[in-house]
Amino acid sequence: MDSLFNELRRRNVLRLAATYALVAWILIEAGSVLLPTFGVPEWFFRAYALIIIAGFFVSLILAWVFEVTPEGVKFDHEIDRSQELPRNRGKSNTIIIALLVIALGVSISFNVSGIRDQSETQGVAVSGQANSIAVLPFTSRSNDPDNQFFADGIQDDLLTRLADIESLRVISRTSVNEYRDTTKNLRDIASELGVATIVEGAVQRSGDQVRITVQLIDAASDEHIWADTYDRALTISNVFQIQSEISSQIATALRAALTPEEEIRLAVIPTVSIEAFSLYSAARDNLYLRRFETLQEARRQFEQAIELDADYAQAYAGLAETILVTATNHASIDPVEAAEIAGDAIEKALELDENLAEAHAVKGLLQLNKWKVSHDDETVSAAAVSFARAKELNPNLANAYVWSATLYESDGNVDGAIDALTTAMEIDPLGRIPYLNLPDFYSMRGENEKAIQLLLKAIDIFPDWPLPYNYMARQLKGLGRLDEAVAWNVVAQSMTDDPMISVDAVGIYIEFGDTDRLEAFMQSFGSDHPMYAIGTAFVRFMENDYEGTVESFEELDQLSEAQAQVLYPILSMAALKLNEYDKAREFLTQANPMLASDTNASVNRFNLRAAVMLAYALRQTNRDRQASDLLTQAWDIVQQMPRNGAAGRGIRDVQILAVQGRKDAALDALREAIDAGFVSLMVYDFWTLDQDVLLDNLRDDPRFEAMRLELHEVIDQMRENVRQADESGDWKDLLGRARPELRAALARR
Repeated sequence: MDSLFNELRRRNVLRLAATYALVAWILIEAGSVLLPTFGVPEWFFRAYALIIIAGFFVSLILAWVFEVTPEGVKFDHEIDRSQELPRNRGKSNTIIIALLVIALGVSISFNVSGIRDQSETQGVAVSGQANSIAVLPFTSRSNDPDNQFFADGIQDDLLTRLADIESLRVISRTSVNEYRDTTKNLRDIASELGVATIVEGAVQRSGDQVRITVQLIDAASDEHIWADTYDRALTISNVFQIQSEISSQIATALRAALTPEEEIRLAVIPTVSIEAFSLYSAARDNLYLRRFETLQEARRQFEQAIELDADYAQAYAGLAETILVTATNHASIDPVEAAEIAGDAIEKALELDENLAEAHAVKGLLQLNKWKVSHDDETVSAAAVSFARAKELNPNLANAYVWSATLYESDGNVDGAIDALTTAMEIDPLGRIPYLNLPDFYSMRGENEKAIQLLLKAIDIFPDWPLPYNYMARQLKGLGRLDEAVAWNVVAQSMTDDPMISVDAVGIYIEFGDTDRLEAFMQSFGSDHPMYAIGTAFVRFMENDYEGTVESFEELDQLSEAQAQVLYPILSMAALKLNEYDKAREFLTQANPMLASDTNASVNRFNLRAAVMLAYALRQTNRDRQASDLLTQAWDIVQQMPRNGAAGRGIRDVQILAVQGRKDAALDALREAIDAGFVSLMVYDFWTLDQDVLLDNLRDDPRFEAMRLELHEVIDQMRENVRQADESGDWKDLLGRARPELRAALARR
C-alpha cells in the first residue's frame, strides 16, 4: 500500500487530483449561480457538471501515464529518474493552498450570504417554470361592502388578461379564490398551487377617484419583483387601461414575450359600465360555485349586466355557460330551450368579440350537448374546432380542457379524457368540475376505488358543495352499496333546494318497495319544472300500472327533450310488458334515432340499453336478423365495460344472452355478476329485476329464483339499515363505511 501511495505521489497524481478538485469546485459553484442568471436550462448545468467530473478521472489517468519534462510530454516509463533533479514544490504548494482558500470563500459566499438562493430565485423568474403565476383576490379598502365586487372584478379582469399570454401559466380564478382572507403565507400558497410568483393587490374607491395597488412577489424569497400604485379618475376606460398596464408590466418582469395579437387583446375594454362590470364579477362568483341557487342568481346578474351594457361580450358568454350548466346539472331548464338561449348568447358574444376564448369554449360545450343527443360526427367535430380555438386564444382556460374531455369520451378514449382533466387541474388546482368528472372516467376503467378516493378528496376540499356527495351516492349505488348511497344522498339533499338531487335515492327507495317516496319526489317539483308533467306516468309505472303509464303519456300535449330522455325508456318498458311490441319500437326509435334504420342501426354506449330492448321487441315480431345485428353490436360494447360502478354494465350481458335464448349462459353470467357485487337492476335501468321483461325466459328456472331471493335478502338488510338510520336521524355509521375517519368529522356536523 505504501509503495502505491509513493508511486502516486512520485507521478504527481495526488497533486493533480487535489488541484483539479479545487478548480472543479470553484467552477461548479460559480456555474450554479451564473448559468441560471442567463436563463440556461437545468439540463445544461447537469451536462456542465458531468463534463467537469469526467475530466477529473481523465486527468488522473493522464497524470499516471505521462510526465511533463523540459523536453516536452513523455511517457513515464521513458524518463530516466536517476538523472532527475529534486524539485522545489514550495511555490506550487502555496498556489494550491490559495486555491483552497478561494474555493472555501466562494462556497461560503454562495451558501451563507444567500447569493445562491437569490440566484436560484432569479433563475426561476426567467425560466419556463417561473412564468407561473397566481393572482390572489384583491382587497377592497373602501367602506362600502359592495365595492368588494368591484375589487373582484379588477382581479378577474387582470387574471383573464394574463391568462391570454401564452408564455405565462396562470392559475384559474376558481382556485385562487379559495385563498380569500387566508392566513397562509405566500410560500405555502405558491406550493399548493404550483406557482413561482404571486400577484397581490388592493383597490380603493373614493368619490370619483380609484387607487389600485399591485405587487408581483417571488414566492420562494417573499421579495418584490415589481410593484406599482395607480391613481386615476374612476372611469371604466381608466380601470381597464390600468389593467392593461399592469399585465404588460408583469409580463415584462417575468420576461414573457408578448405577441402582437396578445398586445391587442390586453388593450381591449370589455364594457363601458362600471355597474355592469361589478355585476359580471358577482355573477362569475356565483357561477363558479355551481350550486342550484347560485346558478339562478348568476343568470339574473349576467342578464342585468347585459341590460346595462348590451355590448358586453363576456357577459353574454357567462350567461350562456350558466344556462347550459343549469340545464345539465339540475334539469330545471328544458335542453331545447337552454340550447336556444345559450346559442343566441354565444352568437352575440362572438359577434362582439370574435377572439373571446370563453365564448368559443362555451360554444364547444353547446355543441357537445347537442352531440349527446345526435351522436353524429359532424357535431363532435365542430365542438373540437371550438375547443381548439379557445385554447389557442387562451391556453390557461381550464374549462376548455374540462369540456373537451367529452371529445375523448365520444371516441372511447378514456385515457385521453383523464389527461385533459389532469391538465385542467394543473391550470386550476382547486377547480370543482374535474373532481366530479374524473371519478366517472376512472369508473369507466373499472378503477372504482380510485373514483371513491377522488370524490372523498372533493368533499374534503368543498365540504359545503352538494354535488360530490351526490356523485358519491351514485358511485356507491353502482357498486351495490345501496344503504350507503342513500346516506350520502341525504347529506346532499340537506345542502340544496334542488329537487333533482334526490333522484338517485328515490330509485333505491323504489327498490326497497317504498313507492311513497316517488310520489313525494314528483310533488317536490314546481309546475314549471320539466319533470313535473311526467310525474304521473313515472308513479304509475313503478306501481306496475303499465296501461296507466301509456295513458299518462297520451294525455301530455307535448313532450320536451328533457322529458323524453326520462319518459321514453319507461314507456318502452310499459309497452313491452303489455306485449305491444310495435309501440315499444316506436318509443325506442323516437328517443334513439341511430337505432331507427332497419339495415344500418348503430349501437353505442349511450343507446346500449335501448338497443337491447329494441332487439327483444324485434325478436317478438320475428325480425331475428335485425335483432341479431343489434345484439352483436351491443355485446361488443358490453365486453369493454366494467361490471359494477357508476359506469358499469350491471347485468346487461345477462339481458343480451337471455334475449338471444342462451338460457344457461345467461344464468351463469348472472351468478358471476352477483358474485362480483351486483345487487340491483334499478341502478342501471328504470325498473327492478322483478319487472324486467328481458329476463322472463329465465324465471321458470330454479337457479334464477334462488339468485333472485338471494338478492332480495341482501336488499332487505340494506333497507333495514336505512330504516334505522332514518328513524334515528343518525347516518354516521353508513357514511363512515366509505372512509372510517369520516365518522368523527360527521359527528360534529
